[in-house]
Amino acid sequence: MSNTSLLTVTIVVQDQKDVIEATLTSLYECTDLSFELFVIDDASSDGSNEVIQSVLDYYQHEQTFYYQHEQRAGRGYTLNEALVQCSGALFWAPETIREIDEPLLAEYLEQLKDAPEAAVLQRHGLPSDLPGWIDLVNRDQWPTDGAFLWNLQNVPSDQRYFNPFLNAYGSMDLAGRLMESSFLRSDSPWSRPSPMEKIQAPTLTLRQELLTTLLRGLETAGNDRNQILKALQSLETGSRPLSERDFDIELLNEAVAMKEDGRFNAALEKIEEVLDDQPSHPAAKQLKIQLLEKKRRFVEASELKHEISKTEREKEREGESEASGGESVEKERRAPQAPPEEKKEPLRREPDISLIIPTAIHGKAALEHGLLSVSEHCDPDEIQLIVIDNASLDDTHDYLEELQEKDFLGCQVITNQQNRGFAASVNQGLEQADTPYACIVHNDVAFRSDAVGQLKKIMEAHPDYALVGPAADKTLNPDQAVRNIDSDSPGLLPAEYIDSFCMMMRTDTGLRMDEAYELSFFEDIDLCFQARSAGYKVGIASRIEVTHHLGTTTFPLDLDTESKQYWKNVAYFNDKWGIEKFSEEELKSLSNFDQLLALDELVNPLFPEEEVKTQFERLFTDEMRTELYNTEHDPETLCQLVHLLMVMNKRDVMRRFEDRLEDVELPATLIYQLVRFYFNRNIYSRCTHYLSQLEPQNESLRADLYRLAIHIENKNFDEAVPMLRHLLDQAPANPTLYKLAGDIHKFNGNEKEGDSFYRLAKQINPFKFDATPTDAFGFED
Repeated sequence: MSNTSLLTVTIVVQDQKDVIEATLTSLYECTDLSFELFVIDDASSDGSNEVIQSVLDYYQHEQTFYYQHEQRAGRGYTLNEALVQCSGALFWAPETIREIDEPLLAEYLEQLKDAPEAAVLQRHGLPSDLPGWIDLVNRDQWPTDGAFLWNLQNVPSDQRYFNPFLNAYGSMDLAGRLMESSFLRSDSPWSRPSPMEKIQAPTLTLRQELLTTLLRGLETAGNDRNQILKALQSLETGSRPLSERDFDIELLNEAVAMKEDGRFNAALEKIEEVLDDQPSHPAAKQLKIQLLEKKRRFVEASELKHEISKTEREKEREGESEASGGESVEKERRAPQAPPEEKKEPLRREPDISLIIPTAIHGKAALEHGLLSVSEHCDPDEIQLIVIDNASLDDTHDYLEELQEKDFLGCQVITNQQNRGFAASVNQGLEQADTPYACIVHNDVAFRSDAVGQLKKIMEAHPDYALVGPAADKTLNPDQAVRNIDSDSPGLLPAEYIDSFCMMMRTDTGLRMDEAYELSFFEDIDLCFQARSAGYKVGIASRIEVTHHLGTTTFPLDLDTESKQYWKNVAYFNDKWGIEKFSEEELKSLSNFDQLLALDELVNPLFPEEEVKTQFERLFTDEMRTELYNTEHDPETLCQLVHLLMVMNKRDVMRRFEDRLEDVELPATLIYQLVRFYFNRNIYSRCTHYLSQLEPQNESLRADLYRLAIHIENKNFDEAVPMLRHLLDQAPANPTLYKLAGDIHKFNGNEKEGDSFYRLAKQINPFKFDATPTDAFGFED
């Protein structure tokens, strides 16, 4: 985001038509304060949107970003949306504002920015010890979010979030998690809230939640933990008082100690004892969630979180009903009760969407995270989950078995013995899908909202679209990048193609991905071209966003836009769809020398096109060669000439220009291309020469793979073996490492061990590696 601001202000609007205009106006009247503003309307239905639009249109503040939720997500969740996107070092999230003391606010912001360890500046001051926090929990008034200024740089990354289940006092919860951090106190208020602000008094549920937050922050059992447990016990629960046996502090302390020792199964057993006696015990439930997450049983953890959240909402509604004294409550109490029926599991309705997720290598963690976001944000009754396991190396198989046992989203699993690649995996999922829509998703995508359901609604409203995808923070398609989408863009933008990180598709189109693209790259663009050539449209849902952790699977496989797989697929795609590389008429309008440089920018560096080679031969006459030799070229032009001559395999001429590069700082991309060129010709001295020119920031796994392969080829096993072990620790999914490990064993006569490593390399990338290579070396980038 350009013009990065010191301060990020976030305003969450929940039916606040009467106060939102004053809040926004107070901010915009701060003429000397640099800030970016996130305004998020959390599904208001009172006309707040019209007021917001009117104020935004009037002030035209360039650093304001306005979002709307179709369904209520809650204040905590919505604040997290802003945290993910904000660029300010300092963060303020007032509920409402009547007026701002701008000089005082600026002073406090500078004070917080300059404090080396302070995470928060708070209007009333925060307790410095546990008894103080327990006392604060028992008070009738708590500081609201507007009384906190946060320095995000001093908030640990694993704590930089608001409790998504809280709709008030999220800053109190966050401060409770940072109890040992440095807190600053303000002497005077820098802003005043609207007199119409409805401040929710701390409910029983909120008090329990904050005490549980403090409990989770303790690392060991002991007196501090007992203080919190006793405070929880003393809260009015509306039921009979809890006895010492009911609360069972000893069992909880034992469970905590076992958790700290890593004995998660034993700790779970202790917690189950407590819950058998007290099923609604809040501290025990929270500890159980932590243990389930430690055991990576995220589905069960998510279910328990939802259960807690649902119970809390029901209690709050009951409290509101009792306070109102409504007749409906009395009538319900007087109504005769039907005899209890045997509880039955609700039946899932027929799903509309097949969620197709291929996964491979060490993808379990990413897959778990993605599916957890599905369970939290998407409608489970709409979705049929299909996971294609491409011979994963981790315990993905066990995790998928667990999902099937729990019938998580009706999970179906397709298991491949080798990595069949993205296109073939998606096709397997499509063959198994029997729903009107299929949503193809990378395993490293996390949902912030019900994007799956929203995409389906868009396709229902636009039957001429075969493929629609959301926006994301990271994508190979610039048109889908959140930063490139204007806030006033239509909800559906026609596109030439969309990225496969998340694409909704109509199954009745019969579209399938072209499996000639092997592991990855361009199969998604090809699918879009197929759709458009069949008369359908392709679009981007600009107001739907997901998080994409780009490259979780491809990068460990050494697949990027410099890889051989990428350029091979470029060549295939261009040939298949008749993509012209250039206009011969435009090319010939340039001088002969400039035509050469233009060809360098156009050519596929690994699979040069025939038309480019033809043009090169036309231009590269003896006269041109003499001209090139006799001309002094600037460093950039020299690099272009060396690259073009390398691609055209004119090594004799290329070497003469290479000599002129001795004092030139080469770009990293050219270094890697030169290393690949010489490696494939077994000229390892030149490889080493260029590898030594890499700057530390440009070092990569690929460079180490070349060095390791050269050591092996030179039979320098004293260097190769420890280097191989180190790289396997760093990149356990890279198939080339297993191939090179097999080469080492083969060189040393260990045929059986060598073959096992070759099989692993083929399992990960069967398109590149044979399980029993005929040559002793066979490494090729």
